[in-house]
Amino acid sequence: MEIIDPKPAGDSTAQTSARPAAWAGAPSQPEPKKPDNFLPWAILSTIFCCLPFGIVAIVYSTQVDSYWFAGNHEAACRSARRARTWTWVSVGVAVVCWLLYLLLFVVLGLLTYSSVGLIDV
Repeated sequence: MEIIDPKPAGDSTAQTSARPAAWAGAPSQPEPKKPDNFLPWAILSTIFCCLPFGIVAIVYSTQVDSYWFAGNHEAACRSARRARTWTWVSVGVAVVCWLLYLLLFVVLGLLTYSSVGLIDV
């Protein structure tokens, strides 16, 4: 059985088009910069802020290096954005909780002192 080439053997464009663009003198694309994985910040937000959201941030931040070195740069950037988002969510939830705790502490303190008669509210 004979294999038929769709391009004639004498065609010079078939040989030049088969070469990669880097051989033809075209500038190669620069390697994109590896995104920050936010792992230290995710760990700190887990310890000092909100445990559940901090764990989610740690999971996404550990995926960044895995995806990057596997060559999946888009997934690495997406995981880096999600790690940053969940780190800030953890910090935000902690700040809101601490503000509510402080407000509750002040209000209950004022109510306690007013019921004892130490201050007039």
